[in-house]
Amino acid sequence: MTTSAVEPAYQSTAYATRTIPGVFFEQATRSGEREYLRFFRDGSWHGLGWTEMAERARRVACGLIAAGLKPGDHVALMSENRVEWLYCDLAILASGGVTVPIYPSLPARVAGYIADDSKIRLAIVSSEELAAKLTGHDYPSRIFRIDTDISRWVDKKPGAELESELASRLESLTPDRVATVVYTSGTTGDPKGVMLTHRHFVEMGRSSLQAFHLGPDDLILSYLPYSHVLERVDGIFIETMAGCSFWLARGLDTLVEDIQASRPTVMLGVPRVFEKVYEAVFDQVHGQPVYKRAIFRWALGIGAARLHGHPGPWLRLRVRIAEHLVLKSLRTRLTGGRLRFFISGGAPLNEKVEEFFWSLGVKILQGWGLTESTSGVTSNTEEDHRYRTVGKALPGTRIRIEEDGEILVSGPCVMLGYKNRPEATAEAISDGWLKTGDMGFVDSDGFLTITDRKKDLIKTSGGKYVAPLPIESQLENDRYVKASLVVGDQRPYVVALIIPDWEALRADHGLPGEPGSPANDAALRARISATVDEVNTGLASFETVKHFTLLDRDFTEAEGELTPTMKKRRHIIANHFQTQIDAMYSSRKR
Repeated sequence: MTTSAVEPAYQSTAYATRTIPGVFFEQATRSGEREYLRFFRDGSWHGLGWTEMAERARRVACGLIAAGLKPGDHVALMSENRVEWLYCDLAILASGGVTVPIYPSLPARVAGYIADDSKIRLAIVSSEELAAKLTGHDYPSRIFRIDTDISRWVDKKPGAELESELASRLESLTPDRVATVVYTSGTTGDPKGVMLTHRHFVEMGRSSLQAFHLGPDDLILSYLPYSHVLERVDGIFIETMAGCSFWLARGLDTLVEDIQASRPTVMLGVPRVFEKVYEAVFDQVHGQPVYKRAIFRWALGIGAARLHGHPGPWLRLRVRIAEHLVLKSLRTRLTGGRLRFFISGGAPLNEKVEEFFWSLGVKILQGWGLTESTSGVTSNTEEDHRYRTVGKALPGTRIRIEEDGEILVSGPCVMLGYKNRPEATAEAISDGWLKTGDMGFVDSDGFLTITDRKKDLIKTSGGKYVAPLPIESQLENDRYVKASLVVGDQRPYVVALIIPDWEALRADHGLPGEPGSPANDAALRARISATVDEVNTGLASFETVKHFTLLDRDFTEAEGELTPTMKKRRHIIANHFQTQIDAMYSSRKR
């Protein structure tokens, strides 16, 4: 993947490369009192050094051992992002346990299913509300609260016998022991538990640090959920391996403020977050006087020309002017002024958003992976980047494209298998190759482009296959389209559910920002109709969107329509809006 021969910042040792806690404790010994992370509590930011973080992890590990945790026992970790999540995870692994992260937003039924399926022995939760989600089941047998039980363990130095037992367990850990079972969010059916070993984390860390130049001078602002493998591996573990430091963001609502406070050098994100930034910028710009809007558009155009044009003296002069008038100040406001690059993963990044950040002078590097591949498989890098692709395979990882377009992956990233599901494992992995379910192609230079999900392909009643993702992406390129869903399986033609961006309409046209006015609805419908027509011009006749319906609410996780990582649960959405869909097939009007 990388064009550089620079050695990774992390220099391996026999002890450190063995296990996840081994990597951390070795790096903590090396870093000493240097600050590992900062977190916000009681109205201010607090720092925690590497040594103190390691000591807290050891004390919690001893507490778990005293509570009866045996090597190989599964421990649920159910909490919002907080510093305790990170050292409790380390503690579970150091004591020989297996961490089972559970999203705190999951309903009790799903949380209980995960607890029973993985036979969770103990659980660590951050609130009574979350504890209640795990009660009434055969598992777990005991539940510990972060603010009481865990806090007491951290405050009390363990005895010599417990410390000796912990040291013994650390030494006995092997790379091929299961470290975690991560349950996929599941767009259909019950979630499946992906088993990942210590080796998976460490090998993927070593691979990534050959592609990305990270080290002790880098500061990471962390905000994606730790229950997801993307942030846990690519946002925390790899950077820990490199000796980076962290700020733990307070949440999405204060992300811009936290960026200004921390001034990160690297940030990991998902497309929806970057889309929100993009939308917020344009909403503000559209509220400015005409001359300021014109300057903004001109400066952004010059930024784009800098990327795609020839750097002659006239362009360089205009770039300096654009930087002075718009680009530099906006870049500083959005990134803190020290950012080297964003990494975007978890879903495809909208083309207009990618172009916006690069035109602004902010590198945003798309990558691709999945839970079953220990997160990252491919990525663009600072040195090797191509627009609208998810980059090249990481070192040591191979990809191949099947005849039907499905992407297969092999290498040290491929999961051990699905817990308690040997048949599903055999179906997913064949001769060491993981069937990802994603469709795509590799260009002549090795860059991968994702086109759709195999299971999301629509087969019309005429026998034609339609990939909905590219159509939805084009529709959502329109400023006034917030989200969309293209449907048509076993139907005569394709139709779309479209969610208007009422905030953008209000900012641009002074509309009330909500549906209901016949005049506003008619004007919006005409605008969206024009967008659909434009998208259709680039499609085959059987792919074209024949009808669309405007929805008055967004797809939400609360309604079960989105996974915790904001992926659409297509079948659930279609079921919730079945009446609107059926109406489009009985109507001859758009």
